[in-house]
Amino acid sequence: MVNERDSYPGQIARIEIDESAAIAIEQIEDEITIAIASVVGVHFQVTADQALALSRALALAAGNAAKFSASTEG
Repeated sequence: MVNERDSYPGQIARIEIDESAAIAIEQIEDEITIAIASVVGVHFQVTADQALALSRALALAAGNAAKFSASTEG
């Protein structure tokens, strides 16, 4: 997820959405920062519990999307 040349301490992931947008996740000690970078950047901090809830929600949505894709193939 993290490009080695762009990596720095605290960076967990940088997920490219397209040529003009990306989501970066950073964590130092108990501080977790999520940055949505595009034409208008958005930065916010979440607690560990909020990060777990976000992670679970994304995992559930990804699983549902994969099941839907599989059911519509072929």
